[in-house]
Amino acid sequence: MQFTIRMASMADGPALQRLSRQQAARLYHADPRLPDEITLPAWLLLPEEGACWLACDAGGVPLAALAVEREEWSSDSPFANIFPRAYLRMRYFAGDAADVALTFPALLARADGWQGVGRDAGRMLLHPGCDAALGAALAAAGFAPYHTIAHQPLPEDVPASPPADLEIRHATRYDVSAVATLMAESWQFHAVHQPAILLSDSILEGCQRQTRFMLGDGVNRALLIALWQGEVVGFFSIGLSLQDALARPALFHKGYYGDIYEVGVRGDQRRRGIGRALYAVAWRWFAERHVRGIFVNYAPTNPLSSRFWPALGFRDAWVNWWRA
Repeated sequence: MQFTIRMASMADGPALQRLSRQQAARLYHADPRLPDEITLPAWLLLPEEGACWLACDAGGVPLAALAVEREEWSSDSPFANIFPRAYLRMRYFAGDAADVALTFPALLARADGWQGVGRDAGRMLLHPGCDAALGAALAAAGFAPYHTIAHQPLPEDVPASPPADLEIRHATRYDVSAVATLMAESWQFHAVHQPAILLSDSILEGCQRQTRFMLGDGVNRALLIALWQGEVVGFFSIGLSLQDALARPALFHKGYYGDIYEVGVRGDQRRRGIGRALYAVAWRWFAERHVRGIFVNYAPTNPLSSRFWPALGFRDAWVNWWRA
C-alpha cells in the first residue's frame, strides 16, 4: 500500500468523521454491543493542544488518522491512581481501505517525533477489545494491555446471597476512615503489579477524599461495605452512567448503565467470597434502576481482578494499551 502522511487541519473534519463512521460500523459487526455509528466531537478528532496526522492514498484521500495530546494528572486527581501522571494519549481511526499493519506504525513514528511531547512520556491508546488488527499492531510496536473497561448485560440470574456471617450495608460518614484504609491498601497492591502507577505520598488522604465523594446520594451513586465481626473488610463503589454520543464518545448504545468504580477487599480476607457477596448486592441495586448493562474497570496485570471479573461473566470491551 502506497500512502503519504500529513498533518490534519480543520478542513479534514468531514473526512475524519467518515473514517470514524467506517470504523464504528466495522467494529459493530465484530461486537454488536458497540454502536454502529458514532459522531465524535471535533476536540477528539483534532485536539486543540495536540496534533493529528493523516495517512492518505495517492489521490489524497485519508485512509487512517492518529490524534495525539499530552495528558497530565496532578497527585490529587481521582485518575492519578489509575494512570501514569503524564503520558501521550492517542486515538487511531482507520477507514475500510486502511492497512492497519502499515498505517499505524507509520503514524506512530510521526507522533514519536512530535515536538510537543518529550520522549520520556509514555504512550497510551484506547481501542475496542474486538479490534484484533489494531491489537496486533500495538503488540508489534511494543505496547501491552494496561487498563480494561469490561462489560456485561445485567445478568438475568440473581447472584448468590452473601455468607451468613457477613453483613452488607450502605456506608455512612462514620465508615469513611475504614474504607479509605482499605482503598489505600488496594492501590498499593495494584501498584506492585503496574509499575507505571506513581502513588502519592498522601495516598491515604486522597482515599479519604475519594471515599467521602463515593458516599453519594444512594440513588445515583452508592457505597456498599461488607462487615465481618463488626469490621469493614470490603467495599464496592457503584453508580449510574448515561451513554450518549452527544456528551462523550459512547462505548455502547444510548441508555443508562451501571458502573462499578472502586472495589477493595482486605488482604487477609480475600478468597472468602466477599467480593462476590458485594457484587450480589450491587446487582440488586442496578436491577432496581433497570440499567442496560454493567461496566467495570480493571487492570489485566492485577492477578486478582484479572480472574475475578471474567469469572463473573464480564467481557473486555475497551482496552488501554501502554508503552513506556
